[in-house]
Amino acid sequence: MKMPSEMNTYDMPSFPEESELERCPQAMSILADIQLMLGQINENGQSSIMTLTELPEADLNLLNQILGEGEVSVLIDGDKPVRIQETVMAGIWRLRTFDEQGNVTAEAIEVAEIPECVKDQAFATKVDLPARIASLPEGLLNAPSVLIEIADTSVDYQRDPGMASHVINLSLLPFSPEDHYSLTETTGTGSVTILSRGYGNCRITSTQVDGLWRVQYYNSTDQLILDTLEIVAIPAVACAAPEDLADSAVRLSEIRDALV
Repeated sequence: MKMPSEMNTYDMPSFPEESELERCPQAMSILADIQLMLGQINENGQSSIMTLTELPEADLNLLNQILGEGEVSVLIDGDKPVRIQETVMAGIWRLRTFDEQGNVTAEAIEVAEIPECVKDQAFATKVDLPARIASLPEGLLNAPSVLIEIADTSVDYQRDPGMASHVINLSLLPFSPEDHYSLTETTGTGSVTILSRGYGNCRITSTQVDGLWRVQYYNSTDQLILDTLEIVAIPAVACAAPEDLADSAVRLSEIRDALV
């Protein structure tokens, strides 16, 4: 099986001219605030968010240039869609909220393992899974047994949202096209889609079953190489690890020193 030959690595972002920095003092002040937010989450695990809606466009553009774009992006569908992009420093997220016409209504920066709105909206709509299982068509292979396992584990998740991840590897099971269709239709599609681009791509989609995510890994030629279901608050592959957040604090400090 051919695997990706390239992967993304961290590069120091391109720096603006000194005159541009002087014209955008608020952007520099926000970088200092982000540094404090990183210190807070690394010290006690407390995430924090900062609104940028009133920030002048020049400062906002400069801030985006300095922070860049990282490997993880998130789309939250709904009446007020939210687009989230991780910066080049893991755990620093850029959030944009849109209205129905596609206009940006809110801008923010959040320092967190994963933005809180992702957790809040992932399972905002739910289906009656036991009732749907009872009405499955005949002739399916493994979809019914997998769905029963999902239903049982989802109940455990509701009792303990902090439970360890429960993974079902669909790539190892005989699954017909009808099985895949019934599985998708029965569990529903949630409002959150996460794309992690690293060594290949990982697409993560919430469902309408509490705690259930579809996690699919693709190689560099967009061939599906691993198809899993994961019952957990947020799949770990989408989150910034504690060591990543600590590293981001060091990187941001280096950037700020270089800008002085």
